[in-house]
Amino acid sequence: MNQYKKYRKPDPNRKSEASSVGDVLQEMINSYKLNRKFDEAQVVTLWEKVLGKPIADRTTNLYMKNQKLFVTLNSSVLKQELNMSKLKIIQLFEEEVGKPVIKDIIFL
Repeated sequence: MNQYKKYRKPDPNRKSEASSVGDVLQEMINSYKLNRKFDEAQVVTLWEKVLGKPIADRTTNLYMKNQKLFVTLNSSVLKQELNMSKLKIIQLFEEEVGKPVIKDIIFL
């Protein structure tokens, strides 16, 4: 029989208090440097919520690359209208996400 217990040194990376799942996920996103990708995915997901269903229905493709939002629309009139209000759309997304995420929007 083993009479002696092994002494374990406490892990310096391990926290002693409990953390919420949200805090742990945010920590993991930060440590893997996934912030930008996470924000870009969030913008694509929020497109319908921010601009509404009628505009989302006329959007055929939507993706982000290097903080630029690329939007393919099937209506040239809508494309022109949205092109004139780029700054307002960027501000709406900044308010929704809580930080600047989009530098430019390109309508295709």
